[in-house]
Amino acid sequence: MPPSSSKNSRYHQQWQPHLPDECWESIFKHLTNPHDLESLSLVSRHFLSLSNRLLTHLTVYPHTLPLLPALLRRFTTLTTIKLAPYIKADIDALLSQIASFDLPSLHSLDVSHQDTFPSHGLRQFSQKFPTLKSLNCSHTDPDLVLIAECFPNLEEIDLTDADLQVKALTSGLKKLRKVDLSGIYNFRDSSIFTLCLNCVSLEALVLDDTGSLSEIGIANAIRQRPQLRSLAVRGDNVTLELIDSLVSLKCLTCLDLSHSTISDDALCALADGVLPLRELSLGDCSGYQYSGISCLLRMCNNLQHLDLQDTEFLNDECVIELSLLLANLNVVKLGGNKNLTDLSLFAIMHNCPLITEIRMERTSVGKQKVEEDCLAVNSHVKFLYLACNSCLNDESVKMIASVCPNLEMMDLSCCKRVSKSAVEVLWRCCKIQRMDLACLGHQLSQFQFQVNFEVPTLFMLNLSRLSISNDELSLISKSCYKLKELKLDYCDKITTSGVKQVVKNCKQLRMISLYYCKKVSSDIVSWMVLARPSLRKIIAPRSSRHIVDQRDHFLRHGCFVEWI
Repeated sequence: MPPSSSKNSRYHQQWQPHLPDECWESIFKHLTNPHDLESLSLVSRHFLSLSNRLLTHLTVYPHTLPLLPALLRRFTTLTTIKLAPYIKADIDALLSQIASFDLPSLHSLDVSHQDTFPSHGLRQFSQKFPTLKSLNCSHTDPDLVLIAECFPNLEEIDLTDADLQVKALTSGLKKLRKVDLSGIYNFRDSSIFTLCLNCVSLEALVLDDTGSLSEIGIANAIRQRPQLRSLAVRGDNVTLELIDSLVSLKCLTCLDLSHSTISDDALCALADGVLPLRELSLGDCSGYQYSGISCLLRMCNNLQHLDLQDTEFLNDECVIELSLLLANLNVVKLGGNKNLTDLSLFAIMHNCPLITEIRMERTSVGKQKVEEDCLAVNSHVKFLYLACNSCLNDESVKMIASVCPNLEMMDLSCCKRVSKSAVEVLWRCCKIQRMDLACLGHQLSQFQFQVNFEVPTLFMLNLSRLSISNDELSLISKSCYKLKELKLDYCDKITTSGVKQVVKNCKQLRMISLYYCKKVSSDIVSWMVLARPSLRKIIAPRSSRHIVDQRDHFLRHGCFVEWI
């Protein structure tokens, strides 16, 4: 190298800007797909160290067990560990093993859905992590006396469908901030009253399907905790007495009354309380009409999340009028309302400028044509769930795609009149990341799924039960080459050669499901594991002795293979 070039090189190295670790971490946290951290960790040891710090949640599956010590040594900033349901391992020994590692940030543990409650393991676990803040022991038989003894600083506990010693909960865990008591049938009015009285920091309470509690008992209890911010009382008859108690909760921002019976008078009385609600769930509620919900929404100026699923009286006219009251809405759920059509969907997009997620599964979207000059582009919409809309057709889907340029996720599964417009979504929505197209176009004659343009943002695609050919699949793999998750269940035309083409073209593929792909040989599994090192999970087309015998071998390559 000439002297001048060498000098310039040293100059650039000297003045190359150095970003502090905090800046790099901030950049990494903005990655939309957490799997991208794996690629970054391969760039340098510095990036490896930084990416290790950003993994905060770990789920321990059966296939994770051999790798667990290495994972716990690598990811020392974990905040949450979850044991997979019915993991079929010695849970006591597993918790003791976790307790032997240095995890200073760990504050949340999930041992739900286990066959036995790990009393011994939790004792050892508590010696290392006595300041645990959150514990999920739902669907178990928890020893609350032991929990209170081991984790006196516990702030959150999930006891859904658990078999409780009620007294231990109401007297031993006084620092609780959030409690989920869904499905607890031996919880009495006196118990919920004592819980609210003793837990002076309580902010969130979930009472779902608790048949032994009365509305009066719930009303008296929540009056003891006026600082409640979140309350779920599902499946009850919402009386005016309960409403009077709700109105006293001047900090209440989240209210869930799903599956309940509630009158218009009750909703209007709730509106009179002028609560600072940001989230409201009235899904599958009965007993009220449009006058009641409109009265309430007029007073909820800052509502961001609204659930009105399975509401019998709701129609396009109602939704159009209600949408005018919801300028700050981010998420709306309207699934199961058969009287809602395209008019409701486009009214929400037009009148709710901040909307990001719309769920309208099992409605009549596609039934009512909307003129193009009545449409307005909404750049905030990112998630659209339109599954099981029997009226939805290609024309409607194209119109939807034209007004949602920043769409990231679209669910068109079981929309049996939709076909080629799914490709139109991939073409128009340049930020699309996930698409669910399972059972697409089953009422139509064969159509060609031709994706002959690049879709570099797409990382999850569900093509289950589609009659696509190897040629179509090959074209998809070339166009959507950054796919990380691909589901091909029940794709009868796909053969071994078609799957090989996908594995060759999609160099970042992490999961592929081939369940009941009759023309795909199970022998391909070995080839996939070796040919594509990025693969972490394969659902094999069928079970075979070959797969069973090599399962541990696949795990050593970092890939878990299963069959259903």
